[in-house]
Amino acid sequence: MATHDYNIANQTATTARTDINNALSAIVSNNSSASEPSTKFANMWWYDTTNNILKFRNEANDAWIIIGQLDQTNNAFSGGTPAGAVQPFAMSTPPTGWLKCNGQAISRTTYATLFSAIGTTYGVGDGSTTFNVPDLRGEFIRGWDDSRGIDSGRTLGSSQADDTEAHTHTADIEASLIADNATELTSGQKGLQTFSYDSENPIFAHLWSDASSGSTGSTGGTETRPRNIALNYCIKY
Repeated sequence: MATHDYNIANQTATTARTDINNALSAIVSNNSSASEPSTKFANMWWYDTTNNILKFRNEANDAWIIIGQLDQTNNAFSGGTPAGAVQPFAMSTPPTGWLKCNGQAISRTTYATLFSAIGTTYGVGDGSTTFNVPDLRGEFIRGWDDSRGIDSGRTLGSSQADDTEAHTHTADIEASLIADNATELTSGQKGLQTFSYDSENPIFAHLWSDASSGSTGSTGGTETRPRNIALNYCIKY
């Protein structure tokens, strides 16, 4: 691993050979070094070994474009996606560099980058060597309120039970009463109910309740939910 100015000067054959080999070594290692190359060219690669970041020189040769971060411990490449990012996937097995959000306890050293990003927000693991990833199985994700005041009193990563906003139902009730004969009912009131006698058809009378109240029956499933599709939530490590 080395950088090179890619200038092969006039020199002895032995020295020139060494210089050429050093230039080739810089090329094949993407100019790997702890500090940026002293001589830079448009569209050249540089692997920043201090931060484990792969960079590419822009066309104007005045800035570096970050391609992504390499995890040398786990042989993984983030592709610019930071550790701790959560995304849904359409397959059951996580892609390389991702873990299922199933609440599992994982190593604080093996997944040091992820541990640095989320810490013990989703569980302390065994309290010393492990920590937990979020458990998003069967869950909906809600934006953290962060002092906005819509869903106040929440901390990042906290769970919330299902609920239905308080509301009421009203109903107007009209009932019909069939009498056996005309003498059973006459016009008048009895308690909260008003009886009216139908002179045209004395066999029938109508009943209205002054209380005008009632309740609906229970219906529905075991939870309140919108239409949805089940996908596999995973977290970048």
